[in-house]
Amino acid sequence: MTIEEAKEYVAGELARIEAKNRDKELRPWMRDACPAASEHWGLTQQAIALRHSNPQSTACCRSLNLDPPERTPAQRIAAEANGRRLALTRAA
Repeated sequence: MTIEEAKEYVAGELARIEAKNRDKELRPWMRDACPAASEHWGLTQQAIALRHSNPQSTACCRSLNLDPPERTPAQRIAAEANGRRLALTRAA
């Protein structure tokens, strides 16, 4: 499954839950939330993570059996520099 397919899948699942639970509370932290609220909230978080390239998207991709998005060369260089700095700090 590609990232685009995952976005479509998550959007479809959100639409299915919303259509099935019209006029019901879908925020799980509200007292009168419907049983599908937790699933809806989890899918909402996945949709946000898929839209943005951030550290949380790695966990989201893992949960959808996707390969995480490729890092840009600048991100790889920054990660290597941070790793070296962390190693020096731990050695000190």
